[in-house]
Amino acid sequence: MDEIKDFRIFHKWKPGPTAPTLDHVTLIHANNGSGKSTLASLLNPTTSATGWNAGVTVTIEEAGNTRQVTSPDDSCWQNVVVFNHDYVENAVRIKDGTTNALLSLGPDAVQRQRDLEKAQAELETVAAALTKSKEDVDRAERALNAHAKAASDEINTSLSYPYGRGYNATNVKREIETGLDDAARKNIDEQALLSRACATQLKSLPPLPTTPLAPPVSVHAIRAVLTEVPVASHSEHTDLAPRVRDWLDTGAALHDANDPCMFCTGIVTQERLTELQRLLTHAESSLSERARRMAQQLETYDDTVQQWMSSLPRSNAGVYDDLGKKCTEALDTARISGEQLHLAITNARAALTTKAENIYATQTFEIPTADTKADTDADTDADQDGTDSEWPTLVIEPLQAIITEHNARTAAFASEKSAAADRYKLFVLGSHREQYRTAATDLAAAQEQQQTLTEESTRLKGLIGDLSGGEFDPGPGVTWLNDELRRLLGRDELQLQVLDDRNYSITRYGAKVDHLSEGEKTALALLHFLGSLDDKGRDNQNLCVVIDDPISSLDSDISFGVSAVLWGYLLGILNCRCGGTESCTCKAGKRMRVDQLILFTHNFDFFRHWSNQLDRLPPNLFNNDSGLRYVQLELRPRWRTTGTDHRRVPEWSTFGATGRPYKRPGDDGYKERTRLRSEYHFLFHRCATALKTLHAGSATANEQMDAESLLPNASRRLLEGFLAHRHPEKMGGKFRDSLKAGLPHNADNPTRVILDTYLNRYSHNEETTMGTTLHRPETPKMLAFVFDYLHRLDPHHFHGMCAALDLDPHKLLPTRTTPYSQEELAGRTLCLDNECPLTPWQDTNTERAEAISA
Repeated sequence: MDEIKDFRIFHKWKPGPTAPTLDHVTLIHANNGSGKSTLASLLNPTTSATGWNAGVTVTIEEAGNTRQVTSPDDSCWQNVVVFNHDYVENAVRIKDGTTNALLSLGPDAVQRQRDLEKAQAELETVAAALTKSKEDVDRAERALNAHAKAASDEINTSLSYPYGRGYNATNVKREIETGLDDAARKNIDEQALLSRACATQLKSLPPLPTTPLAPPVSVHAIRAVLTEVPVASHSEHTDLAPRVRDWLDTGAALHDANDPCMFCTGIVTQERLTELQRLLTHAESSLSERARRMAQQLETYDDTVQQWMSSLPRSNAGVYDDLGKKCTEALDTARISGEQLHLAITNARAALTTKAENIYATQTFEIPTADTKADTDADTDADQDGTDSEWPTLVIEPLQAIITEHNARTAAFASEKSAAADRYKLFVLGSHREQYRTAATDLAAAQEQQQTLTEESTRLKGLIGDLSGGEFDPGPGVTWLNDELRRLLGRDELQLQVLDDRNYSITRYGAKVDHLSEGEKTALALLHFLGSLDDKGRDNQNLCVVIDDPISSLDSDISFGVSAVLWGYLLGILNCRCGGTESCTCKAGKRMRVDQLILFTHNFDFFRHWSNQLDRLPPNLFNNDSGLRYVQLELRPRWRTTGTDHRRVPEWSTFGATGRPYKRPGDDGYKERTRLRSEYHFLFHRCATALKTLHAGSATANEQMDAESLLPNASRRLLEGFLAHRHPEKMGGKFRDSLKAGLPHNADNPTRVILDTYLNRYSHNEETTMGTTLHRPETPKMLAFVFDYLHRLDPHHFHGMCAALDLDPHKLLPTRTTPYSQEELAGRTLCLDNECPLTPWQDTNTERAEAISA
């Protein structure tokens, strides 16, 4: 129940954040007036239209999916059946010796009942055969899977590399018919084939990095720049031969102003010399810039060469053994060629950098070869002679050839090994094929038989659903009703018989009766309810059954019978969720006859009996999350304040430390729930818990009101139970007489008067009025008096209860600061518990008592 907007005690109600979740079996104890009957009626929308019109939200789970329901017309309510007072009123009505609901049958009910009996007997036979057929199918499937798994295991074990865990029974089932026949297998050497299939192969090597292109600047161009001397050029020299022009430019530096020219005998003016010097300065700048630009181009190219060298394989690892030496040599050759090119470029860059800084210097650079030292003189001679040489070449072809050869071998090797592995797989499949075919034939026959029986079962269920109809089925209904009524009431005076095709007759000791007691009507209604769960062919495994106070109107002497009928019919026989019987040991988990049971009761004895029954269910029922689960809850109204509105609000709580089952009876939560099943333990725990909250100063106004309204009656019942055991001779008399028998000494007369006056006054609500404010600040003091009274009479019992319920006696007994007087000690039993807070004050020596207390 997620939300109830306005219906009876529920007003703008939502469960708290810690509210427990209802389970397969939910056992709920709730006193009258706490809202339990309202919740039950809301789960039957036809009887609670007002509440649903105001607004109700319920969360349901169907087939593993959870959804919220806000409409009373939702299809889910077809699978929710509620037994409550409304059901009793509508199902059973006595008139002229008959009950209306049980007697309203169709005109052909008797013949339909005969057909129904026949169909039910046939269905029982078919169901038994179907159960056996399912077992046969399971057995045949296991045999088929075992053959397939044996083949896959053999293939996996032998060919772990090409197939591994991925080749399983499913692959075998798909490929079993491709296996080699006996004739083909006879001519194959199995071990030789397996050896080829399991040979070790090496991986293909990745391609080599892309080889850099030739350097962007030729050796010839670099040498030309390095040997070039800046000269001044002028347009008037263009008609001279180059050698004469150079001679003229060079000779310009040999003249001073006004000197005669050695060629033309003319005078060289200062203007002419200045112009020649300007041209010479421009030539110097141009030559320096070209040298610097070439150096930058070579630097960029050198980075590319370095990256290429770092991308080469670091060793010959991964190649076949016979190629290892060649691979090492090829790697060395490639690295040496790269180093030579790098060194040549480095030399050229250094020479160009120097030239850019000193353009009149003539620079040279070396181009190393495989034997750099031997060739140095030759290169120098070549430079001096004016001959030219080229950049060193990157030698990658030998290494590329080795990688190509390795990958070719690997490709052919993998193909051959794969073919051998596939051949061996077919060899193994062929050896298992005949056994697999036999198992597959057996499985097909078992599945065909199961399908036939399933269709027959479906037909019979449909027929039974058509024949059932009405409110109840008369034939087995009569037999079943009489048997269960006798078991429930513990007597057989009432008998039902089919009178005609529309009516039952009800007799008591053979005589027709006109009247049934409320207990007998409720008993008949409950049996009618349980017997009609299968009505109209409805599958009870999808039902949510809600029972509200099944013994609210019954005689107390048959309440145990009602409990036994409900337990036996709903929980007495558990079936496996796989469809098997209770003895099935699969991991699907157990289920009861219906899908969910929600049981409300105000009767603590009934609740205690069911709580004990649930906790004593075998632990193996709860080993699996899909198995049976239960929860034990309490629904209590609490005073809550919203603004100026004070009202009682129903709240959920678990019974004991937890409402859910424990796997071991020794768990603390299980022990606590076991102890709380005693009404005396339950009342002691309720009073002690409230007192601790009030003493701690943490009680809210709402909790204060709860304690003040509920605890006078609870504490009186607690004392009545204690005194009934302590002084049984006073049972049935006045409460104050029992109190006086416990504390007869005159010194205790004020305590007796206070307890008698407070508990008698407020436990009976004698002065309750609509306008009176609930305010009883003396409640903590009164509760302390109650526990002090218990401690006075029987301290051993008091401390035993505290130990059993895990309570601290220091927080329950009143504070004492002085030793007891002789008169007080005369009226109490001395406490021998050294841990008790009152023990030190039993010593009348004041100084000694205070020292002991300190």
